[in-house]
Amino acid sequence: MTRVNTPILDFLNEYASREDTARLHMPGHKGRPYLGVEGLDVTEISGADNLYYPEGVIAASEAVATALYGTQRTVYSTGGSSQSIFATLWLLRRYASDTGKAPLVLAVRNVHQAFVSAVAQTGLMVDWFYPSEATDIACPVDPVALESHLRGMPTKPIALYLTSPDYPGNVQPIAQIARVCHRAGVLLVVDNAHGAYLKFLTESLHPIDLGADITCDSAHKTLPTLTGAGYLHFGKDCPTYLATHAKEAMLAVGSTSPSYLIMASLDRANATLGKREYRERLSAVADLVADAKRRLQAAGWTLLGDEPLKLTLYIRREQGNMAREMAAELDRHRIVPEYLDDYLILMASADTEAEHIERVVRCLLPLTPPKTGALPYLPPQPPKAMDIREAYLAPRETLPIALCVGRTLAYLPVKCPPAVPAVIAGEVLSEAVVAYLAGQGYTELAVVK
Repeated sequence: MTRVNTPILDFLNEYASREDTARLHMPGHKGRPYLGVEGLDVTEISGADNLYYPEGVIAASEAVATALYGTQRTVYSTGGSSQSIFATLWLLRRYASDTGKAPLVLAVRNVHQAFVSAVAQTGLMVDWFYPSEATDIACPVDPVALESHLRGMPTKPIALYLTSPDYPGNVQPIAQIARVCHRAGVLLVVDNAHGAYLKFLTESLHPIDLGADITCDSAHKTLPTLTGAGYLHFGKDCPTYLATHAKEAMLAVGSTSPSYLIMASLDRANATLGKREYRERLSAVADLVADAKRRLQAAGWTLLGDEPLKLTLYIRREQGNMAREMAAELDRHRIVPEYLDDYLILMASADTEAEHIERVVRCLLPLTPPKTGALPYLPPQPPKAMDIREAYLAPRETLPIALCVGRTLAYLPVKCPPAVPAVIAGEVLSEAVVAYLAGQGYTELAVVK
């Protein structure tokens, strides 16, 4: 296979190798090895290009990533998927203004907090697609129900926004949903933060290949890149306007001093992801995870999600949970999970060792699987009193949760992970919602005065 160029990393290595260079530029460490990587950590010096106005090594590297993912355009993010989500909503708001469309997005309810914050900043309007079978960890979208919902909307949205895979590993039927959206003249935007690797399976399951118009990927979650590395992809049939203004949108919501270490890791990943060896390793690990799922399910464990590299076990008991004892057992086997609460999430990648997956199975099989109850459904969607932006900016007060019934939520802090808000700013807090939030551990809430 032809060697994939790594122009950003090549430039940084060459610069770091120069002897007796007076680094009279940012950053302040001046290349001294406090952590050992400072030699490669630069800013927009001559030859380093500029992430938001690329003409040199960054432009060349992003062109490689664009070819690798088969998109109209792929641009780098040094702020993970969050920066890409903010940029996407900024683009949609700008697109609506310039085309005379309504600044309205239809969103599946289990959005990341970054989406809610981006809506507050851009002033986009949001209608929610709230599946009848939505639980606290899954919002399955029925394409038939979605099509009916779109037909019944008095104002056509610019886009449908959904999350797939979500944090526990649930994957939506993207190809069917894309067809529904495009028949309705609506763009499909997918938060694919946990699925950057899906492109490189034996058969690609990446949203872009399944018909999505815009996709946000967190490369660092599943690919060999540094934390904060991400992509914003534009499908080949996406309106050219959106891809053309991508850099303007990324700059509007990102630091003007992006990390060259993160960019270098994305650049280096291009060389890895393009190799057959990487895809073979990825396929082998996916097979091992699938086998682990079968063995654990046969032993009585309740598994959730269908993402190929994620192992999610539901461990909430009918009375209490077993997270504490499971944490001790995992620690004894030297296993550090991604998440452990009412469910256990273990994430693999092409770099996961086969023995580590087997270790998980050896750890869990001797344990008695908890007798779990049904997944709790979300309370009915609360009525909307005001738009998200209006609620964010309104005068607020913090009250004990018992006093919040009937009040309008101003802001809900959420932990990351999973960073999925159960109720959205601007919604009225019903008794059912307040009880649900109390069950999640909230003792007070910020409400509109």
